Order: sequence, then C-alpha cells, then structure tokens
Amino acid sequence: MKPLDGVRVLDASHVVSGPVCCWLLAALGAEVIRIEPPGGDHTWRTKPVVGPDGEHRDVPGPRDIAISPLRRGRGKRSVVLDLKREEGRDLFVRLLATCDVLVENAVPGAMERLGLDYDSLAPAHPRLVYCSITGYGDDGPYRDRPSMDLVVQAVSGLMAKTGFPDGPPTKVGATIGDQVPALFAALGVVAALRQRDREGRGQRVDVAMLDSLLTLLWDEPIDDFAAQGLPERIGNGDPRGAPLDVFTTRDGYAALVLTQDAQWSQLCDIMGRPELRTRYPDYRARLADREAVNAAVAAWCREQTTDAAVEKLLALGIPAGPVRSPYDAPQDPHVLHRGSLQRLRHPDRSEPTDFLGPALPIRLSRADGDTSPAEPLGASTDAVLQDLLGLEAQEIARLRKTGALG
Repeated sequence: MKPLDGVRVLDASHVVSGPVCCWLLAALGAEVIRIEPPGGDHTWRTKPVVGPDGEHRDVPGPRDIAISPLRRGRGKRSVVLDLKREEGRDLFVRLLATCDVLVENAVPGAMERLGLDYDSLAPAHPRLVYCSITGYGDDGPYRDRPSMDLVVQAVSGLMAKTGFPDGPPTKVGATIGDQVPALFAALGVVAALRQRDREGRGQRVDVAMLDSLLTLLWDEPIDDFAAQGLPERIGNGDPRGAPLDVFTTRDGYAALVLTQDAQWSQLCDIMGRPELRTRYPDYRARLADREAVNAAVAAWCREQTTDAAVEKLLALGIPAGPVRSPYDAPQDPHVLHRGSLQRLRHPDRSEPTDFLGPALPIRLSRADGDTSPAEPLGASTDAVLQDLLGLEAQEIARLRKTGALG
C-alpha cells in the first residue's frame, strides 16, 4: 500500500500549480479524478502532442496527449465536465460527495460564481478538504488580482534579488511561483487529512503563490543585508562566505562553497598561493576581503578545466560542481542511478516514449512513486460516471447531447 491509498481527490485545477499538486498526491497513492473543461485547458493545445506510436506531432489526434498533461496527468483519470452548465455542476457535486479532497486553482471569484466554493460546499460536505491555490490568497487587498509565475516572482521581491548588481531584475529559470505553491498545497492537504482523521471534520487549505515565495525569500537574513547596505542582487556570490561563487574555467564554469578554515589552507597549497593562508587565516579575514579572496580563486580556476577543478576541490571535501545545462541531466550518472527522470508512457503503448518527466522526488522505504500513465482527454468520463455515480449508458448519452460532458 501507498501512504494515500483510499484517499480520493477531485482535481478541478488547470495549467501548473494544481495539476502538479495532484500529481504528487497521485504518486503517493491517492485516486485522482481530474475534471477538465471541454477541449481541456490550453496545455492540451501546447505542442508537442504525443500519440500512441510515441511520436510527437503538431496537430493532435483523438488519442494524442500534449506534453504537459502527459507529465502532470500521470496517475489521474480524465473526466470532461462543462461546469458552466447546470447539469455539469450537478455531476461535479455528486462526484464530490464520493471524494475526500478537492483541489482548485481558479481565478479569484470563479468558484464562487459557480457555487462551488468552500463556503457553499462545506455544509453538505463537512469532511471535505478543500484546497485552493491562488496568487494572493483568500483575503487581503490583493485577493482579486490575477497572477502568474512571472508576476508573483516580481511582487514577492524574488526577482529583484535575482541577477547581478549591475543588471536588471531577473526571474528564476523554472516556474517556482507555480511549483513551490504546489508543494505547500500537497503538504497542506496531507496535514488536513491527518487532522480530519482525528477530529472528523475537513477544512479549507488556502495556499498563496505570494506567501510561498516569501517563505523562500525570508528564510534568508534579508533584514540584516539591508542593515549592512548590501545590494539586493548579489549574482552568484554570497556576502556570508568566501570563496563562494561560480568561477570561469578553461572550458566552462564551476561552483564552489568553502566554509572551513582547514579546507582553505589546503586550497592555498593546491593553488600555489601559501601566502594567502597567512593573509587570510580564518573565515572572518576572508570575509573582510571577500572580493580579493574570490579573485585569487578565480585566477586559479581559469587555469583548470571544469572537471579538473571540481575533482581537486572535491578531494579536499569542498562542495563543488560543474555548471551544467539542464539538457545534461538525462545522461548524468547520478540522475540515471536514482531514476530522477522517467520516460513517459502513453496508455495505448507498451513501450515508454522518449519524453521525460520528473519522478516523485520523495523516496519512501515501503512504497514507490510509480503511477499509471496520463490518459487522453476525457478518457474516463463514462467509466467514472458509471462506477461512482451508477449512471446508465442511456443517461450518459443524454448528458453528452446536452453538452454537459463536452
């Protein structure tokens, strides 16, 4: 058994944060039913799409799955319901009665307008764990503002802190404004389920993108940085360490963080600069002349290949590594050994495709994170309505004619 076996989740989310949250829950064992609008969200139309033959193409066929749903739809059953229609909303509420959790990341006010917000549903579903992921949370002056990853990175201050002092504010390369809230949302759902097990009542889980990025940012001593007059953007270095930076090598870049005086002494010998050991005998001395210390290490790194520099630094116990392209990960021996990336499967194909997706990054000693492959859009609509609601084929056909099922 997996940790969340027996938990059923209604995934009414779209694009990134909600789908990632529900993929995590599915990988941990939850049964996830994804409710999608007719035609799916825009990620279903984002190229490439992958067919049963494992090939990708630009024009989707009926059994093809776009690359984003192929990753984030793993472990989920796909059901199409038109929630703008009364019969679609009725089916949604009936399905909800069979579920433990609802996850949504609609724009502020959208679920209220449909009568599907927590306050509307909770009286009839007191055990429901209702998780909302929004840009700014369920209350406050910014509540009704729309938000996206780029915007919340800007508003949080993270963008102003990213980059070099003489450069412009820079967003983080990955969509952490979406994906970090997904992690907190999954944690919140598990915590709420645990409390429900004890007390018998569900609750609202309110996760804001802004709160999530502020949590990352203010784990750092930003207030102290401000008191010292340090610039917001500090590039790849850190005012709390020296040598600590990304250094140019003969054929690339190497990152290193040195914190121990004994390691510094050994590095001075390897660099052929024993006088630096006398000049900067301890951490405080190095920090007081941080730029000169980093310059000395930079001069040595420029004479080394990346691999040689990293090997010598690691031999001294100094945390170091090459700056790699993300495209290097599929060939990295450690990534391969850990199975950190998985070849994605199409449900109509026995062999995996050549497309990669992340494996569950949580390793449990008594459970694995494998899931069923993502389904084509709406593939489980009929089966879910039959299995969970007991609808007959004739009723499903009638609902399809009304447009409630897309």
